[in-house]
Amino acid sequence: MKEIDKYQVRTDVFFDPETHFWIDKTGNKAVVGMSPLVQETSGSFVAVLFNEMGAALGKGESFGTIEAEKHVGPLKMPVSGKTIVCNQKVIENPRLLNTDPFGEGWLMEIELSAFDKEENGLVSGEENITSWFQAELKKFDEKGWIAQQ
Repeated sequence: MKEIDKYQVRTDVFFDPETHFWIDKTGNKAVVGMSPLVQETSGSFVAVLFNEMGAALGKGESFGTIEAEKHVGPLKMPVSGKTIVCNQKVIENPRLLNTDPFGEGWLMEIELSAFDKEENGLVSGEENITSWFQAELKKFDEKGWIAQQ
């Protein structure tokens, strides 16, 4: 974990710059979760619904929906794969996405299907993640998406 501004960010995972989801890859499987910036701009999460597990989905396809104080919308695949397991704890307590995005607040596990082709579009490595995250913070702040304290 690395502190970037006021956020604790994992730098040992991949990030999809489009969805802001992180991907923790082990072999041909991966656990997927949300960047702290998603929860910062969405507010408190109140509901998470997953589509049926076992579906083979391409990058960008919906695997469920999410409802928060400031946002309702689809959850989009950060990489292609087959959905295996959804996090029941997040269904029962969506606030885990806000309070523990890199721990108990993960979303699902997938079996990767095209990671070797999609990896180049992801952000990885401590330096790259730090630079990307800082740039996203600046962009989000300029758009007024981050609450000032």
